[in-house]
Amino acid sequence: MPGPAPPVVNGLQIDQSLDFQRRFERVQKIAWRVLALVPVAAVLGLFGGGLFSEVTVGGAGGQVSYDRFGRRSVDTQLEVTVPRARPPVAIAISREFLDRYDMSEIRPQPQRVTAYADRLVYTFAALPDANVAFTLQPKRFGPGSGTVTVAGSQPVELHQLVYP
Repeated sequence: MPGPAPPVVNGLQIDQSLDFQRRFERVQKIAWRVLALVPVAAVLGLFGGGLFSEVTVGGAGGQVSYDRFGRRSVDTQLEVTVPRARPPVAIAISREFLDRYDMSEIRPQPQRVTAYADRLVYTFAALPDANVAFTLQPKRFGPGSGTVTVAGSQPVELHQLVYP
């Protein structure tokens, strides 16, 4: 037994749901706006290399370069440039920052690592204008912050957002 007959609209007997069509149009508009933001986010660096993805901070005592956005399953680099330093060079990284990462590689290898309650200090036999690269793998996603200090200089604040 068939259901009720569809209503007659403008002389035509059609089955339509204007409420559904209005809701669907709203969903479509929102989806188009979100899709328009994806390329903008990619250019800005949210998905990897981009205009604002890499950050370099520091001063005369040393510079720290890192990615502002990271992915939980992908290694990220933390590079410290030490200009005009006498060997040995000590670089301290706060535990607040390091507790969020697994350290997979340090280049060049440190001569010594000293653990303190609030930081780890890596000591290198580095030459002037040396680059030290820490390869880190995020353990969890979300915002994280901490400090990196090159001996004899001011601490540098790091802020990174790790997403799944």
